[in-house]
Amino acid sequence: MTTVDRRMLRAERKRSERRDAILRAAEHVFCVRGYSDASIADVIDAAQISRGTFYLYFDSKDSLYLELVERFTGFVTEALQVVDPTDVNPAERILENVQRIVDVALAHPELTQLVLRESRGLNQALDERLNRLYGFLHDMVVGALVKGAEYGFIRRVYEPVVATALIGAFKEVLLHRLAPGGPAGQRAASRTLLSHALFEFSVRGLLDNQALSTTCRAQD
Repeated sequence: MTTVDRRMLRAERKRSERRDAILRAAEHVFCVRGYSDASIADVIDAAQISRGTFYLYFDSKDSLYLELVERFTGFVTEALQVVDPTDVNPAERILENVQRIVDVALAHPELTQLVLRESRGLNQALDERLNRLYGFLHDMVVGALVKGAEYGFIRRVYEPVVATALIGAFKEVLLHRLAPGGPAGQRAASRTLLSHALFEFSVRGLLDNQALSTTCRAQD
C-alpha cells in the first residue's frame, strides 16, 4: 500500500469517526431536549465541532434525524430472524428474537427512546420513514401470525389487530424501561427478566398447548 493510499484510508476513517460522533451527540441531544426543541447549535455544542464541520456531513436537522432513524431500523432488522414454524422449538426461536430486540434497546437506550417516542407531523420525509419502519414491523408480525396458525403452532387470531397490539406492547414496555424517571423495578430488570416478561405477556398466550409445553421444557 502506498503512502497516498494510507493517507486516504486515514482520512476516510477520520471522516467516518467524526460523522459517528455527530450522530451520537444528536442521539443524546434529541433524546434529552426532544426533537422539536433541540437545535443544530445544541448538537454542535455537544459534538464540540464548528458549524462548518456540521454542514460537511448533514445539511439540516431533519437529515440528521433521518439518519438516526435509519440507524435504528438497521439495528432492528439485523436483530430479527425469520422463525420457521416447522422448527423443533419455534417458541424458543421467538424468545431469541425478543431477547435480541431487548439487546438493541439496552445497547442504544437514547436512540431507542428517540425513535419510539416518534416525532410525527413535523416533516413529511420523517413521517414516511417512521411509517415504513412500523409498516415493516407490522407486516413481519402479521406474516408470522398467519404462518404460525397455518402450521398449527399458534391459535388463529385477527392478525392486523394482534400485530398492532404486540408492537405497541413492546414499544411501551421498552420506553418505560429506558426512561430515566421510569418505574424503578423496570429500570433494574435484567435483560433476561425483561425478555421473558415480554415473551410471557405478548407471545405465550398465542401458542397452542404443545408449543407451550416444549418451550417450558426448554427453559427449565
